[in-house]
Amino acid sequence: MNKKYLFKRRNAIICSIVFISLFFNMKTFAMQDGSQHSYDYPHVLLINSYHKGFGWTDTQTDAIIEAFRTYNENIIVSVEYLDWKRYPNEENLDLQYGVISHKYKYVNTDLIITTDDIAMEFAIQHRDGIFAGKPIVYTGVLEESAIRRTQDVENIIGVYEVLDSAGTVDLMLELQPEIHNIYVVCDATESGKDVSHAIVEAIESSDTNLSYRILDDLSYEQIMTLLEGAQEGNAVIMGTYTMDSQGKKKSNETFSKELAEITTLPMYTVYEYLLDYGVIGGSLLSGTMQGTYGAGLAIGLIEGTPMESLETVNIKPVYYGFDYIYLEKNNIDLEDIPAGSVVINRPISYYEMHREVILIYSGVTLILLVFVIILSYNVKMRKKAQKDLEEEHNALVSTYEALTASEEELKAQNEELIEQQEKINYLAYNDFLTKLPNRLHMEKYFAKLVKNTNRLHSKVMMAFIDIDNFNYINTAHGHQIGDRLLQEISDLFKSYVQDKGTIGRIGGDEFICLVGIEERFDCKDYIDGLMDKINRSLEISGKQLFVTASIGYAIYPDDGLTYDELLIRADMAMYKMKSMGKAKASRFDIEMNQEMTDKINLTNALKYALLKDEFHLVYQPQYNSKSQKIVGYEALIRWNSHTLGQVSPIRFIPIAESTGDIVEIGKKVIEEAARFAKRINNSDGDIIKVAVNISVVQLLHSDFVDIVKTIIETEKVNPKWFEFEVTESVLIKSFDLVNKQLKVISEMGIDIALDDFGTGYSSLTYLRKLPISTLKIDKTFIDDILNEGENHFFTRAIIDIAHRLNFRVVAEGVEEQFQLDYLRAGNCNTIQGYLFSKPLIEGDAVELLQNYK
Repeated sequence: MNKKYLFKRRNAIICSIVFISLFFNMKTFAMQDGSQHSYDYPHVLLINSYHKGFGWTDTQTDAIIEAFRTYNENIIVSVEYLDWKRYPNEENLDLQYGVISHKYKYVNTDLIITTDDIAMEFAIQHRDGIFAGKPIVYTGVLEESAIRRTQDVENIIGVYEVLDSAGTVDLMLELQPEIHNIYVVCDATESGKDVSHAIVEAIESSDTNLSYRILDDLSYEQIMTLLEGAQEGNAVIMGTYTMDSQGKKKSNETFSKELAEITTLPMYTVYEYLLDYGVIGGSLLSGTMQGTYGAGLAIGLIEGTPMESLETVNIKPVYYGFDYIYLEKNNIDLEDIPAGSVVINRPISYYEMHREVILIYSGVTLILLVFVIILSYNVKMRKKAQKDLEEEHNALVSTYEALTASEEELKAQNEELIEQQEKINYLAYNDFLTKLPNRLHMEKYFAKLVKNTNRLHSKVMMAFIDIDNFNYINTAHGHQIGDRLLQEISDLFKSYVQDKGTIGRIGGDEFICLVGIEERFDCKDYIDGLMDKINRSLEISGKQLFVTASIGYAIYPDDGLTYDELLIRADMAMYKMKSMGKAKASRFDIEMNQEMTDKINLTNALKYALLKDEFHLVYQPQYNSKSQKIVGYEALIRWNSHTLGQVSPIRFIPIAESTGDIVEIGKKVIEEAARFAKRINNSDGDIIKVAVNISVVQLLHSDFVDIVKTIIETEKVNPKWFEFEVTESVLIKSFDLVNKQLKVISEMGIDIALDDFGTGYSSLTYLRKLPISTLKIDKTFIDDILNEGENHFFTRAIIDIAHRLNFRVVAEGVEEQFQLDYLRAGNCNTIQGYLFSKPLIEGDAVELLQNYK
């Protein structure tokens, strides 16, 4: 049984499997008839220049279909044949156009693949008429022909048919150096002339004085007669020959085989599909590789790769291939052919012929050997187990004797167990880090206090304590510093509470304090003392940390009858203090229930607003009163809720910060502001900056800088068009980390403005260390600008300091002419406020800018 037989048998089996699979599964992968009007998956139309059964065409087609099947078996590939080899006339092409136009008129085709010249030219000519300008991928076209045919054609790419004629000629001379004349068998078709031209060029470029003759002017009979009587020293190179000079047609493979049977001349070729049809071999152009490369380009387009990002494949898809029968016929030794060559029809060795039987017998022998090893091991293990049992029996006897004599040791072990149990009980009721009572301990202590208060007609105060900005400390300095801080704070709590009550840690940075109180007990005074104890600067591992806490407290039985009720209401009071600026304390009151409900509703509405994009920006201009020009805009966010109506930023920004949604909201604000900045800076005039307010949560987010860079690159905006505004309250949260982030932003080219300067933790240290370029004077100073007192002098001082530090000064909230006059006199010329303009929607802001230009 030779390799050719096995190959044909394998093909028959594969065809049968494919047919059955198509019949039962009803999947259409390849060779569709085009009758479907739409597909759920990409549809590719493969147009072949020649007929089915032509080797060159079949190898390309099979490779293309296999590549798509490997990539995604659901891709639909329809195959058409123009049959140009057998019917090389315009009538045939017109007929094919009519058929294809009818079949695919209503089919959504995503991409066209063509093989060889005619199909490519056909697709180019009729693409706009049938396929609405779909992309074309071609294969099997010589480079010169492809360049000529695709000149001024868009949306097309492919694989050049790069023949290795020189490789075949050099190989032939190396194996048979006595050859001095070559017969080139190519027909007179356009593709045949291209091939013969390439072969002749290789012959003329060789180092030897080879003669040649092209046989495109002879009939089949004349060629066979000529080559049957040819002398030694001659050879044949088979190209493409499907029609002789008399118009007779015959497949290339058939003619090659017939020629090999009557001639004694060695026959070589440049095409893979002629191997096994009478030729010795050569450096063979692989239709399989052509098809695979072409399918690769097509898959790239299907995946969304732009056409301009792909490159035409211009490599030699060739390999050395030989037929063993004709190597032997021409006395060529296998050792003489290049290493790594493919050889077909090689005699099958005894091992190859009986490989399956040999492998089965080897496997059975190996299994028997394994069984023998297992049995031997089992016997050995049984003997060992018997010995181990005997040793264990002896050990048990010894152990029994030892246990009988070790009562004192058991007592010691029992005492150790009791000690361990005490440790476990301690850990069950106390916090491991701070050694304070934990939640479970505090619940039990509360129950004990309630029992006593009911007996003595007294009350219980529960205070819920939360360390302000503890997350920022963890983020900026690490959890080790955070843990040390919690231990220091716990010691402060214990020193204050002592025997007046109990304080415990119930999780994270949250503590509760329980105190039994009498009617005359002053809860507020007690809580204020607790606040004074905690609100201070602490040095932890060489770092100075300013710590504050927010406290809410509730009274049993006035505010709740159970531990959970009291905890919830004290928690409400604490969060109320958080929302009022932190570092405050308050007792629960009934209105907080409604506030908490409102907060929950607002939080849910905020989530919905993000999904439905209910946010938009307005822009308040910044006006230079000296040059009488608009020099910038501040982007201000607005929310029109479908359920709550217009919601003030003062209400929803703190909630967005607490839930983390401010990161996504801030990203959308920067994106929209970038588009606005691009719109108003589209000329060569002065830069109009767009100021965007940045939250501390955004600044401390690990991806904030990357988010800004991505927006700048995506929207193609100049960073100098931006100004990021931060408030002084942001700096106290985590100055070192915030300053680091701001420096990176500044190095990108974005200006930094310090907003509301003078209202919070004003410090000249910030002005010196921060990479700021602008100071914004808060509206509260502008409102009292003419009043006698510190605001009057403080405003003038801010302006003077800013000018000395080369900062730009912007006055916010300018609403009256006398305010503008005062600011002008102080050399503060950039103003922002209703005196000049209220915040405007984008279109009105652009129109206002055009009017001032």
